[in-house]
Amino acid sequence: MNRAQRRNLSKSKNPRDLAGLAELHHQEGRRSEAEQKYREAIALDPAYADAHNNLGAILLDSGRLAEATAHFVSAARIVPADARVVYNLARALAAQNQLQQADLLYRHSIALDPSFIEGHFGLALNLAKLGVHDEAELSLHRVLQIDPLNWQARIKLGMALLDQGKIPEASEQAEILGRAAAATGFPHKNFGIFLARANCLAEARVCFEVHLSRNPADHDEIAMLLAAAGAPLPERASDRHVERLYASRAHGWDEGSTSPTGYQGHRLVAAALDELNSGRVETIVDAGCGTGLVGELVRGKAVCLIGVDMSEPMLTQARQKKIYDKLHRGDLLEYFGRHPRSCDIIASAATLIHFSDLAPVFDAAAKCLRPGGRLACTLFPNDDDSEAVAVGTLNGLAQSGCFRHGPAYVERTAAAYGLRIETMRRAPHEYIGNSPIDGLVVVLRLDDPAT
Repeated sequence: MNRAQRRNLSKSKNPRDLAGLAELHHQEGRRSEAEQKYREAIALDPAYADAHNNLGAILLDSGRLAEATAHFVSAARIVPADARVVYNLARALAAQNQLQQADLLYRHSIALDPSFIEGHFGLALNLAKLGVHDEAELSLHRVLQIDPLNWQARIKLGMALLDQGKIPEASEQAEILGRAAAATGFPHKNFGIFLARANCLAEARVCFEVHLSRNPADHDEIAMLLAAAGAPLPERASDRHVERLYASRAHGWDEGSTSPTGYQGHRLVAAALDELNSGRVETIVDAGCGTGLVGELVRGKAVCLIGVDMSEPMLTQARQKKIYDKLHRGDLLEYFGRHPRSCDIIASAATLIHFSDLAPVFDAAAKCLRPGGRLACTLFPNDDDSEAVAVGTLNGLAQSGCFRHGPAYVERTAAAYGLRIETMRRAPHEYIGNSPIDGLVVVLRLDDPAT
């Protein structure tokens, strides 16, 4: 389609024309333009189910979960017998940890279309989150009965079998996948994750390298996965990887924090400071402030509250809350370096998890704090070795650019920069389905030479 044809479609008052243009934009990666055209189509025809459904999918992918759900609900009211719409509504609820409601909808989508592969696959993933592993396994087998070449489903089946300790059955799936690895479109990255979880590290590294050779833009994520498979640890997750990660999560970040089985890092940091009765101080720096979840909880503790983050979409959300006296976009280590002895508390939830080596962080933080000041943060604990750092687990943490830090490593590294432990404990930091992922809540105090 040439430019003139696109301009004519853009000016059309026919909602089908606008939706067709929206689909073209989406296929070409212009998500915001696609979103706008779907909205225009819906404004012209509020009963246009496909426009609601497709707009909901864009919103869901960008993390705007509540708005996505509203459009899927609208579509479901218009075409209640459409399995795709019911399935998408299930996905939106599952993303908000409403797993029981999602379960019912996945099953309903399958009842509407028993050969609907996406419905069976979505049900399997949801059942795994609910801990109903036997039934999840059956759903994956059903996907493979319909489509034996569905490699993603076979990988998920292999991982499910592995998690249940069914090693011979998991090995059988690995052998089938290994023979299919030359197939067009084969998911080498996910197969590598399966192999790494099975402790077949050399084979996993080969898969990750193959994926990287075909998808060089995924270098940062693959570097983390290679580290999980025995390669050297990166010093930190790259800025590009972190920016991409949080750009995609910014719109839905606050929604994920409201549930008792959602993200908890902000509450853990604020509660640790409350327990120490830190009182009201002159300046708090919220390092990696994101959308302002920590800031909302500690605003009353500071005369001046400063937020620092590298993600512009996150900062956009934070600005709207009007709780910070100053907001800076940039790297937190650079900020610390430019502002020596400038603050009394550094609060940092789910940010230092992206650094493998904490020495530069603790060095910079100690220089930024005033004597007697505190650094309150969350980390992920390394249960394999208390003295060491490891890449995040392969259930999603590694892919999110996260590292795990041993408690003894944290204490030893902090002490080298005059920071002593005031608080260190484990607590649920976030959830995968209903399963908690523990975090390490740490408060460090900078030695005051005057005391």
